[in-house]
Amino acid sequence: MKMFARTLSLVLVALMLCTALVACAPAKDPADAVTALKEAEYLVINDDIAVPIAFKALGYDLKNVVTATKVSTNEDGNKVTDIVVIYYFADKDNAKKALEEVEKNAKEKKEETKESWVEPTRSGSIVYFGTKAAIKAAK
Repeated sequence: MKMFARTLSLVLVALMLCTALVACAPAKDPADAVTALKEAEYLVINDDIAVPIAFKALGYDLKNVVTATKVSTNEDGNKVTDIVVIYYFADKDNAKKALEEVEKNAKEKKEETKESWVEPTRSGSIVYFGTKAAIKAAK
């Protein structure tokens, strides 16, 4: 009985972690992410041509990329730069395969900001990275 209770507890913890990770992911539809980011006053670029063509040359089926940036001032008077980049792939296999390529892009963007950063993460067929605030705004 104790073993069953432990196993059940571990399963419940794993389910809660998965739910928390999915809850942090940006919108599954690029149009929804663009709308949410614009409402949060981000400068948004929605690219379904240039970057997808570049990724296609590398062997990935990328459908869309949403990039957003917002510069603001925090309570201490310091400038804060929030960035999010969301890659929408055709399927989760392409997203898994492209994660390493996306990590290279993340390193360049990370140098632009010193804010709390989320490393490249995959959620289904979406790969995203950026600051926590920007990712939260993209829901």
